[in-house]
Amino acid sequence: MKKIQLSDHFTASKILLFSLPSIGMQLVDNTYQVADGYFISNYIGPSAFAAENLIFPPLAVIAGVGMMFGSGGAALISHALGEENEAKANQRLTLTVASLIIAGVFLSFLLFLFMPMIAKAVGAPENLIPYCVEYGRILAVCMPFYMLNGAFHPLLITANQPGLGLLVSILNAAINIVLDWVAIAILGWGLKGAALATGLAWIISAMVPLYCFAKKSQALRFGPFRFDAKDLGQTCYNGSSEMADAISYALVAMLFNGQLLRYAGEAGVDAYAVSEYVGGIFLAIFFGISMSMTPVVGFHLGQGNKTELRSIRKNGTLVMGALGIAMAAVSYGFAAPIAHIFVGYDQTLTGLSVEALRIIAFSYLLGGVTTFYSAFFTGMGDGTASLAVAVVKSFAFPMAGLLLLPLALGRIGIWLVTPLAEIFAMLTAVFFLLRYRKKQIL
Repeated sequence: MKKIQLSDHFTASKILLFSLPSIGMQLVDNTYQVADGYFISNYIGPSAFAAENLIFPPLAVIAGVGMMFGSGGAALISHALGEENEAKANQRLTLTVASLIIAGVFLSFLLFLFMPMIAKAVGAPENLIPYCVEYGRILAVCMPFYMLNGAFHPLLITANQPGLGLLVSILNAAINIVLDWVAIAILGWGLKGAALATGLAWIISAMVPLYCFAKKSQALRFGPFRFDAKDLGQTCYNGSSEMADAISYALVAMLFNGQLLRYAGEAGVDAYAVSEYVGGIFLAIFFGISMSMTPVVGFHLGQGNKTELRSIRKNGTLVMGALGIAMAAVSYGFAAPIAHIFVGYDQTLTGLSVEALRIIAFSYLLGGVTTFYSAFFTGMGDGTASLAVAVVKSFAFPMAGLLLLPLALGRIGIWLVTPLAEIFAMLTAVFFLLRYRKKQIL
């Protein structure tokens, strides 16, 4: 089969085929937290399981910087490739990765230093704070590599090397799962073992793309470093929605956990974690497709091909809509066996997890479409539209909903926040699409 290029015409089937390596990357990457959760829950206990899920959201904020540089840089680099300016593309790649490494080291130091205060800020009870600090500090040391992994996904797609990204993700997951089993199940190192397994997997998997982009035989490769404030600013602007997603995820997750501790106790936090693991698998598919389309959109924007841009938008919507319906059906119909895998040892936890899975299932109906539109706007260089969709979807409505809905509906109101947020995000995306049509941009 002929290799799909950024310059191709993208039908619905070609969008899926082109996105398969990225979907695989996202799915495999998602396994490390799922694997940690499984081993921690079943071998260490529910308290450690709750601690892991309390402290991980702040780590995701820092990881979001990597996604910001990667997605924003990919849009800018692919635009240069569309203009057939390889020297500029290589220069932008170097600037993106070098800037991310500097930012990563600095943020990692701050994260390590303030981990006890972060554990208290996320609402961890006194008995869980030592768990949070132990797990979080080890991952803080490895955070620059996690950030690089997040950035390399869209950058490898831009370099027409999505297959390499998938292989790196498989390596990451395999190392993590094996080390989880050895460190937790065999050696009994507890949360420290889980963190070491994850951190080592991040380090090893980040080295492969670094080596790849350093090779002179690569069409897209590292070149001489030249600081360009305008390009760096545009990179951050283009990727701001991805960063906003990460920050929003952390803040909303902390509020979720706080409200669940209030309305359902520690068991509610564990139930939310189960729904997040399942949702993470589904969202990985959405993100894989969306991430693949960002450089494609940027390339055709660089060529000024409005016909292809309209086709990508239409076919992407169809693909994401169909997948969303299928995922909602799976989450609702198989809620009980899914919950049993993680917390089957506790009937109360299982019941809460089933309840969460079935209500949150309705969010997948629109979740793929809104994720796609946010990435589409990033590829168009419209950071404002992309950020608006991301903020409404991941922050503005969830924060308001978590504060207000439980007052009227109790625990059920907490689960309803996610589906309702997708409705408002969809309305936001439609607003910007209508504006594009009015200005004849698409």
